Amino acid sequence: MYSVIVIYLLFYVAPCVILDILQIRYIQEYAKREPVILNQDDYQIAASYALAKQKISIASHLYDFVWLVFWLHIGINFLMTQCALMNLSDFGKDWLVLMSFLGANILLNAPFGILQRQIDKEYGFNKQSFKEYCIDSIKGFILGAIFVGILLAILLLVMEMVELWWLVGFVLIFCSVILIQLVYPTLIAPMFNKFTPLQNENLKQRIQNLMEVAGFKSNGIFVMDASKRDGRLNAYFGGLGSSKRVVLFDTLLDKISEDGLIAILGHELGHFKHRDILHNIIIVSFIMFLMFAITGLLFQPLCVYLNFTPTHSNILILAMLLLPVFTFFLKPIISYFSRKAEYRADEFGASCATKEALREALIRLVNENKSFPYSHPAYIFFYYSHPPLIKRLKTLGWQNDRD
Repeated sequence: MYSVIVIYLLFYVAPCVILDILQIRYIQEYAKREPVILNQDDYQIAASYALAKQKISIASHLYDFVWLVFWLHIGINFLMTQCALMNLSDFGKDWLVLMSFLGANILLNAPFGILQRQIDKEYGFNKQSFKEYCIDSIKGFILGAIFVGILLAILLLVMEMVELWWLVGFVLIFCSVILIQLVYPTLIAPMFNKFTPLQNENLKQRIQNLMEVAGFKSNGIFVMDASKRDGRLNAYFGGLGSSKRVVLFDTLLDKISEDGLIAILGHELGHFKHRDILHNIIIVSFIMFLMFAITGLLFQPLCVYLNFTPTHSNILILAMLLLPVFTFFLKPIISYFSRKAEYRADEFGASCATKEALREALIRLVNENKSFPYSHPAYIFFYYSHPPLIKRLKTLGWQNDRD
């Protein structure tokens, strides 16, 4: 058992913490320099906010490591013992153990969610009352419990009946992810936010013209009441197939010019035009297949090695606890291709308006969202799905003599 803990510590926790420390020192160094993009006060606020998030990240990694040790030494066996006292079938015990494990982890991670919420509130982003936060959390918990509970039940049945359960399980989970993408915009998202059709007819027509150029069909253009929860700006294209829709945050409409909005939406449509969504689905499916293969082929003997009974629930719990070690080293590959896609999307977005319009819109987003413009190269290499803003702006013709 100790060898597994040491591997987890050396190949996951330590690299994550080291990257966070590098990022903290980098931000601290650049915070002393003359500001770019942001004014002096906002530049310092952005640096302070970024540092706060990185410190939370370090604490979270260490906290998770402590609980990993707890689960491996005490927690898993405790759950198994408690569920064994109930008059349930093996299937029922496995399902209850898994749901108890997931529920416990939600509760264990709640303090960090509350802490992040408090920091967002201090920096003027979070607009949500604690009551609304609790209501959203309860709704999310109930929806998640229903969906995950059904999914786990089906997966456990597959594990009982099919020898190559991990292959069938991969297909099951992948189809579930696609299903969520289909129903999220029209069934799930409205449970948390209000979506109203865009009233600005001129902007609506421009967006429709833009979608026609890109060959994108949607079931509507909507404004989301994001301001009641958060002050940051955003826009996105959500859903798949006939559920696709354009969503603009209400915070965005008052802050960005129409040309800027067209450029931003053009960027998002660039992903569609270049088939980045399909590429992402392929990448996600490959990673999921790899994770299921590793779980199916390696985690039963790992259970035996760790002196756990190789029940279906124990195999899945160990996978949930230890697979981050594998996925961590896939992040740079995923991030690399994602950053390349963002440059292509920027090029298309600029062609839908002008390079200047996209530059100004991106700069406005950074100013409103208080995003610190500098990051350590190693941190970018591992985590950044988007290129650093300064590089994106330079590609769009922005000049910065101070950098």
